[in-house]
Amino acid sequence: MGPHRKQLLDRFEVHLRNNFESYCERHGLDKTENQMIAFLIDQDLIPPTLIQRYAVINEYRKLNEELEGHKTLTVSALAHRFNISERTVWSILKHVQPGKRLTGMGGNGSSFEM
Repeated sequence: MGPHRKQLLDRFEVHLRNNFESYCERHGLDKTENQMIAFLIDQDLIPPTLIQRYAVINEYRKLNEELEGHKTLTVSALAHRFNISERTVWSILKHVQPGKRLTGMGGNGSSFEM
């Protein structure tokens, strides 16, 4: 990580912390993880499409195991659960393979384990 990126991330963290504390004080909220997540979403720091993709992928892993690997049933259940089309679920899962890292979730080269 270059020095400019480190400085940018440090400043981001300071601003995020200060703004989160102000947000909690303004709304009379405790500073909890759940409130931090709500704050990030309210501030549009986590786009709705990323929330949808993250939820679908993580629920897919859990539900697919429960349904003994029946992908079509899993996709159908997720589409119903999240009120999205099966095609959208398939599109989200298209590049996901068990045990592989999924890159590009945030459009910045970020990744997480599938």
